[in-house]
Amino acid sequence: MDLVHAVILGIVQGITEWLPISSSGHLVLLQETMGVSAPLSFDLVLHLGTLVAVCAYFRKELLGIARPLLAMETKSEGFRTAVLIAIGTVPAFLAGYLLSDLFESLFQSLFAVGIGFLITAAFLALSKVRRGKRGVDGARALLIGVFQAAAIAPGVSRSGMTISSALMSGVEKGSAFRFSFLLSIPVILGAFVFELLGSPIESLGFEYLVGFLVSSLVGYASIGVVKRTVLSDRFYLFSLYCAALGIAVLAYALA
Repeated sequence: MDLVHAVILGIVQGITEWLPISSSGHLVLLQETMGVSAPLSFDLVLHLGTLVAVCAYFRKELLGIARPLLAMETKSEGFRTAVLIAIGTVPAFLAGYLLSDLFESLFQSLFAVGIGFLITAAFLALSKVRRGKRGVDGARALLIGVFQAAAIAPGVSRSGMTISSALMSGVEKGSAFRFSFLLSIPVILGAFVFELLGSPIESLGFEYLVGFLVSSLVGYASIGVVKRTVLSDRFYLFSLYCAALGIAVLAYALA
């Protein structure tokens, strides 16, 4: 691991973690086709960087949730949002626990990655079909959570699946954007803690700091890009990239 690799991997993590193009799928592609990989400890640091980015971007919303939650103000909007996030988080934790072997096997298959990209492309394209003005309720939170769980598979984008499913269920686009990213925080944090317990970070070189900073800054900027595309009804355009990449990966895998 050197500084050049640290910067490259930090940029890739920052871009693909939040744009609806699947960070896990790109990670597999980098490892399979370019021979670019990193120690698990460095990967944890990169994920911590993008986690810090989303927490910083939604700091006001998080404070608006934390205060009434700690005060047990059960009738407040912040408390209600916390409950909806909890509901939406359950499917991902269950899937990660019960289907871990299946998901792990998918990471070994470029064919599965290609299919994952095509699934993402289809959902992104369908997100343009319907526009609603509803907020997120319990049923929609659970539905969005199910699609977040599906995004554990490589090539399937978490933000792509959650935002698209929210839009298709009639959720207003601003609410769909916010809930998708708030919903990501407990899942990413849980995965980070789980991996950290299994492979603790014993030493941090300068390249770790560089990777952390790059993934944080690029990740923060990427969230802004997603927001602009969702609010301007251009979110579906990412489907073109995912479809082209999925076809290319399938062609490579079957060659």
